[in-house]
Amino acid sequence: MSQDAAATANLQLSEVYWSLVAKADKKFSKIRDLPYYEHHRYDTHFHKVFKVYTKLWKFQQENRQKLVESGLKRWEIGDIASRIGQLYFGQYMRTSQASYLSEAYIFYEAVLTREYFKDGLFQDLNLANKQLRFLARFLTVCLVLNRREMVYQLVNQLKMLVSEIKRAFQEMPDYVIFPK
Repeated sequence: MSQDAAATANLQLSEVYWSLVAKADKKFSKIRDLPYYEHHRYDTHFHKVFKVYTKLWKFQQENRQKLVESGLKRWEIGDIASRIGQLYFGQYMRTSQASYLSEAYIFYEAVLTREYFKDGLFQDLNLANKQLRFLARFLTVCLVLNRREMVYQLVNQLKMLVSEIKRAFQEMPDYVIFPK
C-alpha cells in the first residue's frame, strides 16, 4: 500500500472514530440528565448508550495504532473508559445492583493504572479538570465499595494533583478553580 493510500485509510478510520465519538457523546449527554426515577425510561436509554460506547471502545481497540498515527491522544482513550465507568455507576445509582458498581471500579482502575490523563495534564486546564473529576468519581466508587487502600491512594493523588494544578495554572487569567 502506498503512503498516500495509507494516509487516506487512516483519515477514513479517523472520521469513523470521530463520528462514533460524536454519537456516543450525544447519547451520553441525554442519559446524564435523566432523573434517577422512571427506571423503565432510563433502561432503554442506558442500553442504547452502552451499545454505542461498546462499539466505540472496540473500534478504538482494533484500530488504536492507526488512530494514534492520525492524532488520537491517550487521554481521549481514557475519556471513553471513564465514560463507560460513569455509565456503570449511573446504572448502579438507579438499580442498586452491585455488579454495576464493580464494573465501574474495573474501568476506573484501568484509567488510573494506565495513566491515560497524565500526558499534557499541566498544559491544558480542561484536561486537568477531567482528571480531577475522574478522581472524584473513582473515589466515590471506592468509598461505596469500601476499598480503603484505594481510597487512601486516591485521596493522596487528589491532594498532589490539586497542588500541582494550582502551581501550573496560577498564571492563567481563567484560573479561579481553587481559592488561594
